[in-house]
Amino acid sequence: MQTRQRGLSMVEALVALVILSVGVLSVAAMQLKSMQSAHSGYQRSLASVAALDAQERVWAAISHIEACQDVPVASIENAWRDAWFLAKGAPLRHSVNPGQSGIARSGCQFDVTVQLDTPQDENGGRMEYRFLLPL
Repeated sequence: MQTRQRGLSMVEALVALVILSVGVLSVAAMQLKSMQSAHSGYQRSLASVAALDAQERVWAAISHIEACQDVPVASIENAWRDAWFLAKGAPLRHSVNPGQSGIARSGCQFDVTVQLDTPQDENGGRMEYRFLLPL
């Protein structure tokens, strides 16, 4: 007399458990990667806002001067770095290398550089913004 087997064998159960485990680990890895990407995007957005703030600080300074060479770049840069990178509670305090971030002037063209500490792109985390004053 032939007996019919009912249910799953131990091997089938283990194979199903391994497949399920691989699937769960894959989902966890995707979640981790998406969180890293979201954080990187957040840092890049803050860096863009910081660069825009530097631009607006320079624009505010031209209301009191007559030529691009009279813009007090050093004092603007120091105040900007303090506000965004160095002060306690600064938005980018732990995300940016303040020594490699700054404002440079070449005539009436200004270059704002923000160096992120977590290089996840081909530029090594270096973000550069240019603007020109109409003087």
